[in-house]
Formats: sequence, C-alpha cells, structure tokens
Amino acid sequence: MMIPMASQAVLATGVIGALSLGLLRRPPALAMRALAVAAIGCAMLFAVWTPADVFVSPILLCDAKSIGWLYLIGLGALPLALWLDGTDDVMTALFLGAVLGMSLLAAAANLPMLFIALEFMSLPAYLLVARSRPGARALEAAIKYFFAGGVAGALFMLGFAMYYADTRSLAGSSALSPLGQAGAALMAAGALFKLGAFPLNWWLPDVYEAAAPEVSGFLSTAMKSAAVLFLMRLCELAPQARFAAYLPAIGALTALVGAVMALRQERLQRLFAYSSISNAGLLIIGVGAWSASGRSADGVSAILFFLGAYAFMSNGTFAFLKYSGLETRTSLKGRGATMPAAAAAFTILLFSLGGIPPTGGFVAKLLLLWRAVDASLLWPSVIGALSALISLSYYLGMVRELWFEAPQGPAPKPGAGAALVIACAVGIVLLGAAPWLMSSLSGGLAK
Repeated sequence: MMIPMASQAVLATGVIGALSLGLLRRPPALAMRALAVAAIGCAMLFAVWTPADVFVSPILLCDAKSIGWLYLIGLGALPLALWLDGTDDVMTALFLGAVLGMSLLAAAANLPMLFIALEFMSLPAYLLVARSRPGARALEAAIKYFFAGGVAGALFMLGFAMYYADTRSLAGSSALSPLGQAGAALMAAGALFKLGAFPLNWWLPDVYEAAAPEVSGFLSTAMKSAAVLFLMRLCELAPQARFAAYLPAIGALTALVGAVMALRQERLQRLFAYSSISNAGLLIIGVGAWSASGRSADGVSAILFFLGAYAFMSNGTFAFLKYSGLETRTSLKGRGATMPAAAAAFTILLFSLGGIPPTGGFVAKLLLLWRAVDASLLWPSVIGALSALISLSYYLGMVRELWFEAPQGPAPKPGAGAALVIACAVGIVLLGAAPWLMSSLSGGLAK
C-alpha cells in the first residue's frame, strides 16, 4: 500500500531536483522540462494508490476529498509543465513549489495548516507572474498580486485570531459566539479573495492580462481549484458559521458582474480573466449549495466535475492564445482559415465555456446549478443561469470573428502548442459525451 503524502513528497523532490539542476553551469533544458512533467505526473499517479481517511498527523489528513483535489490540481498544472522551456531553473522550482503548496492545502486538517499551505502556494505564484514575461508590466502585476495576497492572508489571520479567542480550538468548533462568527467570516473573505469574488476581484484582471498566457491558465485552473477547496475546508471546520448562508448570493453577484464586465473587453486575456471571475461565481454558488444541503457527496461531485471541465476549457483557451500570438478580438478576425485545426479546437472550447450542449461545459454548469436548485437556492440559480446566457454574446462573437469575418492586418506566425489546444478540446468533448467518466470518479471520491 502506498504511504500517505507520497504525492507531496514527490513534488518536494521535484523542487529540490530543479534547484539542483540549476547549480550546473548549463542545465539541460530537456531534463528540466522532463522533471517538471514527471513530478506532476507521478504526484497524480501516486494519488491513485494513496489510502483514504488516514490520519497522518494533527495537521495533515489524507481523505477522499484531498485525493480528488490532487487530481484536479495536477490536471490544471500539467499544461504549464509542458510549456516550460527548461532554460530557467528558478521558474521550474517556483512552479513546482506552488503546486506543492496546493497539495499541502488539500491535506490540511486544521486552520494553522490551511494558512501555511495558502502562503506556500501563493508566494511562488507571485514570482511566477513576475518572471513569466520581461518588462515592467508583469512586475507591476506581480506586485499587485502580492498585495492582494497579503490582504487575503491578513484577513485570514485576523479572522483566525478572533475565532481562536472564541473557541480555543485550532481544528474547528461547532459552537460559535458572535466573535467566532465574525472570525469565520473574515477567514472566508480571505478564501473569496483568492477566488476573485466580487468585490474582491480588483486584482485579478490585471494579473491575468500581464502574465504569460500559460501562467494565466495555471492560475485560473490549479489555483482556483485550491481556493475552492480552501473555502470548503473552512465550511467543514466551522459548520455553524453563518457566512456559508451568504455564499450563494455572493456567487450569483460575482457570476453576473464577471459576465457583464467581459462584454466590454477587447484584449483577449483580460476578457478571459473576467470569464474566470464569472465561473468562480458559479463555483461559489456550488459551494453554498453543498453547504446548504448538509455537505452531501453529490454536491462535492458537481464541484469536482465543474473544476475538471474548467481545467480543460481554461487551459485550452490560454494555450490557444500562447500558440497563436493573438492578443485582441480584432486580431481574431479571419484566423480560422490560417490555423484551421487549432481554431476549430478553440471554437469547441468557446462553445463549452458558453455552456452549449453537448460539451462538457454544458454538463458542468447544469450539474452545478441543478445542485443549487435542489438546495432551494432558486434566485442564485436563476442569476447564475443568466450570467451564462450573457456570456454567450462574447463567446459566440469570438466564433463569428474567427470564421466569418475578413482578416485585418498580417497574420501572426503561430508557435508550438497546437496539440495541447486540440487535446483540451478532445477532453472537453469526451466529458460532454460521457460525463459519467468523471462524475462516477468524483462520486466515489466524495463518499
């Protein structure tokens, strides 16, 4: 039987290996790249054999939920591992360090460990953004990201101090006074900051736009998965906290604001940043529905399925931007003729983001909103569905520009990575055609 925390040990070994290769005068680029891919792949593989419901220590626990999130984190991180050119050992170490922090967050069993894991995954991410592109713009975005993360950490620590003053417990408590309720709400605000919930989303568009597309894809998938689990762990550790009752309303408002703000965007990475905010709103509705329904296994399954589908959709769209070199909606015009295979895959991903059947995005949104309706959250479900309907205007608008409008200006020279875009499109089609492939897995993990 595989030992608990084997996935985390593999990722830690990968960080040390990347730094060790960096000591060489000329680190072999292929070896550095292979190390990143192997570390992520082995961590996902070892998660298959990790025993569930094993008490590792007072601060770490391997349960079915933590194992399920290891798959999602790996699925969101693997594309960036493939994009790394291997010439920057620090970039590789930072990337693997951020993934290690996410995996520790998945196994966190009490509030101090949640905070340690939160900072462990966040600090390398700030530097990833700064190093992903040359120039002052990425550095400015990284500084903004750092201060946003600092505010999130400060909110969590302030809330934790108030919570501990009330309960005298590090592992959560069911009975809370008004002081404990306020502390739990502040800790939840830290998690919502990481998710980009409205009105705590001011940092996210600038960071996603300034970072390299492949890094933005990583932040919008693996980091989002970790933030959702962070919020769910808080709901579990403080089951009587009142903040959970407000999550559906916060999620509905976030989904609507993200969809409406995306209508005004011309730059593609900024548009998909607001799209990410809208999808984060749907996930917050899902977490609220899961909490309102007694934290049922079906609610976990719906969230897992949505995050898995979004890992394909978001990584695929940002991979297309990386491959094509396109930066604005105007530059999309007529490019379907110059890069037909990648453009067709991108079109499938846009359909899925818009929730058009029979793609995996449609199934994911349907499952999540259905769980919300089943939990008697009618109005948040209606607003979430309305945000999905609004998003069709820009998703379908990009499809029109891609295939049915005349090109403007010279076509950019595509780079490498079309295979990754196509692979993500194939994955999302398979999830739509056979959703039981993931729903059955997530249902088993949620039990």
